[in-house]
Amino acid sequence: MIGSNPKKIAAACLILTGGKGKGLTPDKPLPEIINQPIIQRTASVVVPLFEEVLLVTNTPEKYEFLRLPVVHDERRGCGPLMGIYCGLRKIKNEVAFVCAADMPFLDEKIIRSQFLEFDTFDIVVPCPRKRPEFLHAFYRQRCLSAIRKNLDADIFKIEMLVPHCKTRHLSGEWFARNGLTERTDRAFTNINTMRDYRRRLEPGERRQSGISTPNALTSIVPDVLQEIRRTLIDQETSFQAKSTEETFSSIWSHSSRVARIARHIAKSEGWEQEPALLAGLLHDIGKFAYGSYHEDDTPEEENAVRFAQRILSGTVYERWLPTVSNAILSTYLEGKATSDIGRAVYDADCLDKLGNIGVVQFFAKKALRRQFLDDDVMIRTSIELTYAHHAPDTLKTATGRSLARKRKTRTRFFYTGLLEEWKELGLGAFNIIEEEIAGIVCILVVPGSCSCGGRLERESDIRDSLKCRSVVVNYLCRACGFENEFSFCLPNVKGLPQRQ
Repeated sequence: MIGSNPKKIAAACLILTGGKGKGLTPDKPLPEIINQPIIQRTASVVVPLFEEVLLVTNTPEKYEFLRLPVVHDERRGCGPLMGIYCGLRKIKNEVAFVCAADMPFLDEKIIRSQFLEFDTFDIVVPCPRKRPEFLHAFYRQRCLSAIRKNLDADIFKIEMLVPHCKTRHLSGEWFARNGLTERTDRAFTNINTMRDYRRRLEPGERRQSGISTPNALTSIVPDVLQEIRRTLIDQETSFQAKSTEETFSSIWSHSSRVARIARHIAKSEGWEQEPALLAGLLHDIGKFAYGSYHEDDTPEEENAVRFAQRILSGTVYERWLPTVSNAILSTYLEGKATSDIGRAVYDADCLDKLGNIGVVQFFAKKALRRQFLDDDVMIRTSIELTYAHHAPDTLKTATGRSLARKRKTRTRFFYTGLLEEWKELGLGAFNIIEEEIAGIVCILVVPGSCSCGGRLERESDIRDSLKCRSVVVNYLCRACGFENEFSFCLPNVKGLPQRQ
């Protein structure tokens, strides 16, 4: 065993993501403990500990955010034994530590101590509670032949390797002798069910995820703080006012992306690509019709169709006018896509607001509206998280739903990291919570406390707004009397209460 980094264990690590996760969720390693996906907590321990780390999974798109090399099972339905076999064949090291992705509390000291027991053994497996933990064990590559024989014979239990491989069992006495007993309960925890998940959010961890950090700016005398704020804003506004000849092209940029995404979806679904491209380019062209925004009662979609007719008539694209017009109207005026091209454009428009592209779009739009990175913008990220959460179930094409599943994870990962940095830098504490409001799951970013340091009370409901059903969140601080209402339109999810 050759080690290039003396601080790292001279071995590989295989993270197995297998298991259907029926007791918790279909994505068992993805729920969060202290604002971090379980599998990310697992990876954060093993990546700095081992010379190479591989992810063994048949659904790599769910874990792209980890940026780890991936190994696929050669054959499904064989359990973790197949994952160990495929992983051992790919590693550069002679030895691999195998762990499950749903073990969020791996202990570096136990792992290092376990490795020191290898000697001439093929497998080193801990037995802290008498039962062997084969998914917290070290394996040599020379186990491959025995594993292959068992797989070919449809013998999938890992413990059936023991008669064929020289195995070292680490008993409870070994843990006591090495001063590791108190670490075992936590280190060997698997999050298999919601009961496990809730139980492991121990009181200390719950408090950590809800730390209240008063706004440090409140220490400044209010009049001085207000004057500083007013002067900075006045100076910047004065400067920006000089740029009256600036050309704005955000709608064009958005439409060009939607067009290309719609074309990609149409191609994947086997539909005509050209009308999807055209409908994507034209879907928002009525938004600022004649230099105004919703100035009269004419729906922007009808204006878009008028522009489409003017632009496409007499061109080689005139034959697509009925298809393009129907796609725009069916998707945005009626609130439901009734044509294939309409479904492609609807999904493309939604996908442009998800994942990494969606994050960029969110902050770009805020900046365009002169809203910059502050507490209010943090709260409004609830919109992005809620839409991303429901996107895989609300998009209208198989291609769109597949793309949305990947972007749902990326969106959650980014905003979780952003809020962690916000708290680490002393800017304030926010928590991501899942709250069921009138039967609809909403992902809310809520402040840990009021800016005065007092506790915020929160009430939520769903009500009618001009064009949609909105979730409304009211905040109240009894310490200083602060009140605020935050609302946003909900996606058209199944079970959404009808407008009154």
